[in-house]
Amino acid sequence: MRSRPVIRLMMAGIFLVMNYMPALSQRMYTANSVLAMGNWYKISTTLPGIYKIDLPFLSSLGVNTSSLSSSSVRLFGNGGQMLPEKPLNTKPDDLIENALWVEDGGDGQLNGSDYILFYAGGPHAWIKDSISKSFHHQKNIYSDTAYYYLSIGQNGKRITTANVTTTPNTTITQVTRNWFHELDTVNFLSSGRQWYGEEFSGNAGKSLSRTYTVNLPNILANPATIASACVARSFGTTSRFTVSINNQQAMQITVPATSTGAYDPFAMAAQSAASFSTTQSPLSIRFDYTPGSSGSQGWLDWVEVHARVDLSMTGNNQLQFHDWNSVGAGNVGSYTIKNAPAGMQVWDITNALEPVRMQGALAGSDWRFVNECSRLREYIAFSTTGFLTPVKVGAVPNQNLHGSGMPQYIIITHPDLLGQAQRLAQYHQQRDNLAGLVVTVNQVYNEFSSGSPDPAALRDFVKMFYDRAGGDSSKAPKYLLLFGDASFDYRTRISNNTNLVPCWESPVSLDPLATYTSDDFFGLLGDNDDINGTGTYLLDVGIGRIPARNVREAKAIVDKILAYNDVKSLGPWRNEVTFVADDEDNNLHLQDAEIMTQVVQTAAPQENIDKIYLDAFRQESSSAGSRYPAVNQAINNKIYSGTLMWNYAGHGGYRRLGEEVVLDQDIINTFNNPGKLPLFITATCDVAPYDNPLVSSIGENLLLRERTGAIALMTTTRLVFAFSNRIMNENYLKTAFQKKSDSSYRSLGEAVRMAKNVTYNFLGDVVNNRKFTLLGDPALTLAFPVYQVKTTAINGQAVTSTPDTLKALSEYTISGTVQDNAGNTLNDFNGTIYPTIFDKVQTINTLGNDAGSQAVPIQVQKNILFKGKATVNNGRFSFSFIVPKDISYQYGNGKISYYTDNGNKDGNGVLNNIIIGGSGNGVNDPLGPTIKAYLNDEKFVNGSITNDRPILLVKLADSSGINILGTGIGHDLVATLDNDQKNEFVLNSFYESDVNNYRQGTVRFQLPVLAAGAHTLTIKAWDAANNSGEATIDFRVVAQQNFTLSHVLNYPNPFTTHTTFWFEHNRPGEELLIRIQVYTITGKLVKNINKTIFSPGNRSSDVEWNGRDEYGDKIGRGVYLYRLRVQTADGKAAEKLEKLFIL
Repeated sequence: MRSRPVIRLMMAGIFLVMNYMPALSQRMYTANSVLAMGNWYKISTTLPGIYKIDLPFLSSLGVNTSSLSSSSVRLFGNGGQMLPEKPLNTKPDDLIENALWVEDGGDGQLNGSDYILFYAGGPHAWIKDSISKSFHHQKNIYSDTAYYYLSIGQNGKRITTANVTTTPNTTITQVTRNWFHELDTVNFLSSGRQWYGEEFSGNAGKSLSRTYTVNLPNILANPATIASACVARSFGTTSRFTVSINNQQAMQITVPATSTGAYDPFAMAAQSAASFSTTQSPLSIRFDYTPGSSGSQGWLDWVEVHARVDLSMTGNNQLQFHDWNSVGAGNVGSYTIKNAPAGMQVWDITNALEPVRMQGALAGSDWRFVNECSRLREYIAFSTTGFLTPVKVGAVPNQNLHGSGMPQYIIITHPDLLGQAQRLAQYHQQRDNLAGLVVTVNQVYNEFSSGSPDPAALRDFVKMFYDRAGGDSSKAPKYLLLFGDASFDYRTRISNNTNLVPCWESPVSLDPLATYTSDDFFGLLGDNDDINGTGTYLLDVGIGRIPARNVREAKAIVDKILAYNDVKSLGPWRNEVTFVADDEDNNLHLQDAEIMTQVVQTAAPQENIDKIYLDAFRQESSSAGSRYPAVNQAINNKIYSGTLMWNYAGHGGYRRLGEEVVLDQDIINTFNNPGKLPLFITATCDVAPYDNPLVSSIGENLLLRERTGAIALMTTTRLVFAFSNRIMNENYLKTAFQKKSDSSYRSLGEAVRMAKNVTYNFLGDVVNNRKFTLLGDPALTLAFPVYQVKTTAINGQAVTSTPDTLKALSEYTISGTVQDNAGNTLNDFNGTIYPTIFDKVQTINTLGNDAGSQAVPIQVQKNILFKGKATVNNGRFSFSFIVPKDISYQYGNGKISYYTDNGNKDGNGVLNNIIIGGSGNGVNDPLGPTIKAYLNDEKFVNGSITNDRPILLVKLADSSGINILGTGIGHDLVATLDNDQKNEFVLNSFYESDVNNYRQGTVRFQLPVLAAGAHTLTIKAWDAANNSGEATIDFRVVAQQNFTLSHVLNYPNPFTTHTTFWFEHNRPGEELLIRIQVYTITGKLVKNINKTIFSPGNRSSDVEWNGRDEYGDKIGRGVYLYRLRVQTADGKAAEKLEKLFIL
């Protein structure tokens, strides 16, 4: 692909990217696949040679062989070798018919012992080098099997017989044969496409020597060639392979020493070639490894032999051959094959799909034929015995990907995940009017790689629609979703492999910095795009991957995507953006985060930025090393309250972020954020190596966990570099937060594609860019609010360029409107406004906790004067509040942040030049707040049991409002666990005033994991005038894995016609299956009550009973027993036996 022009304009901090898509390909594609009609049967081959299909084999496929016309059998397939990675025009885009040789006895019917022959080239290839007149093998890394498709119907293509009448001018009695051995069994770094074979070492069960036998009958004394590649891991000293043939040393391969650096190559590679002469066959090739240092290991990569042999059938049932020596302009060769059996045939298989039978004659035991030799030709000679037999695969349903309409959204998935992929496509069709096309990998392979599981087939499939668009971007596909997990192991050599939808692996496997996987491969669709080239190649489609391994994981993420824009997910969390910066490295990550925050503040001032910089928190020492527990708590708090985006810069890996473990699997497993799912951006190393089934990564866990975690990730799959990370991160934020001309935002796929293309154009580190991937739905747009909110008046005075000043202990009423993007008030908008008023920007200093961290000032705006709710009527709203006494009295700019929704659509806005400072008239309020505290819901009673991670629910009221400013002078709203100041939780940001009432409000706070047993929580709050109040609750924690019931009762008891069953449990927020069985004292069952409830808290009173039996009859007075049994969704159950009295 030519490098498309990308124009980058920097204007007033706005980042504009325009990507033009010229018509680059005029390729024509077949309108319909041959698989669209008829009955089809799939067969497979593994070796090159002549294969035989007879009637029993046809019958085993399901073919009706009764009165079967021999002309009706057709065979299709494209050879089975790997597809070129460069999207050339020369590749077939559908199955090609192969020519067959039919032996039907001349009656036109297949019956009796009749049979069909065809040539199959096998999955591996010999790559021709016409300049050196040599071949080098290419092992198929994706499959050791080639596939063909058999059909019964129209007249099939048949092998023709050559009619050569020219006189030969050269004689051929010697030819070249090739042999290779490559046993791919180990991939050291679980990355890249290079696998290696046998180990040479002194380790247990290994050997320093190995011998290989090569059967090349009729080998000649002419010099032959051996070539081999090996790798070794020998620290500090070179090591050596000595290669001998028939006990004669042929060559030595010296492998460089391996360095000891953490990011140095795992092993070093070397290869060599040599000539040798022998007439002894079979050849005995011996490899001896000489270690360079103690513990050295060597591995064979591959070995090839190219030898001249006598053109003879001795020792051969099938003989494939070619001859470079006879090739020349105007040459016509006379080939003589010695010791030829009766009935032997020779086919010219230069075009393997359409062989040509050579005319020849048997003279004694020599079989001679003539053919032109102006170019190299490949032949196969074979006798009437020793045919190979294909393997039955099975029937193939009709399909026609070539006949599909032009899709905007392509999903390629595994058959097991098809249902969930279709759910997602239907969602986007209905919500976004995106024309979707969902296909399975098998369907793509059938039409684009002759059944071989080749990743290039997936790319070629997408390219077909790109080419058909003819340069019209409105017709070309916008999104490609790879719906399924991938693996670096294409051929399932490792256990529990997950190669459902393949990825592309780089050619490098030894260097941890240069090896990687990248789904960018599938989006490089121009004819000249070459992922292995050195040019600048740009993505043509937005790509994402959902690395689901099974239906459960697939359903979990689709459920989250479908719920992401549901009305239940509306909320002020959509105004929040969180930046987390690692410490050390001379503040590199902090500086990068500061750049990122400035990008967002410039592009989207309505967003509220939360800076969680490690070095701004106190570091603590533990037996496991240095830790930041306050950072862990801050992250948990932010995830619980909600954030649109969570952006991390620093060190990391698939197990954790930061040396101090700011995020790992255990922390993620505590996340409780359904309906508030952020996009995680992790500018750090290999957070999500989704192609490695051997590890469980935090990135995949965030995406695939049910209900909680992430909605998507822009993350990395391998080791990356900080500077290049920052460039990619910055480019993404600029594209993501910049509105399009229609005031809408770009989808995840669009934003990542554009950010990558800008990075490709302006940064030379292509490999680092490719290591970034979008895990998630590329067609999904982040939950940016649609409308805008404007402030119109403060205390009845219209807002001008300099709004009124907010002073301490004064009451204010602020009014505003909800508008469309053209500035028109939405008179039909009725809902709720969520204003948050921030005090002035303040400067805080980081702490310089480590030698590599420097104490520096940073600016934050996090102190909240007021946070509440008000009604919006006909697009207009107003709310009142009292400014707390604790504000900073110095005058400066504060900020009013707005979020609003009407239960369907939402909006946001900002007023960031309001002046805050000074003292007002004061208020007459001598009393502190009243406080009522609960756990999980308001049914909680003091002393109850609860789960080990309850939600703290606090109801507060005060005539002057609650102080949540958080100025650090002891007036925070706090909860203290067990009277331990180390377990104090600041609740300021979790308080929200009630609708249209600043005098009362609620705190909802996710407590951390609590130890089993008895606990107390003391809540202390201050009002705006700095009066305090306090409340304490007692409770008992029972770990959730131990499902427990407590305080089982029915009320009223005794009763006559109605009672309610109550019980406490430790599984809040779950569905519970309840069964109550009522018995007489003698044990007779009189009533069964079954009900499924959702219990938000730990106390349930959802089951009522009217005192009647199974038949509706009132039962007699007296004492009865009842057994309450409660079962959770995961099968845990508990039960209690109690008494009830009926009057």
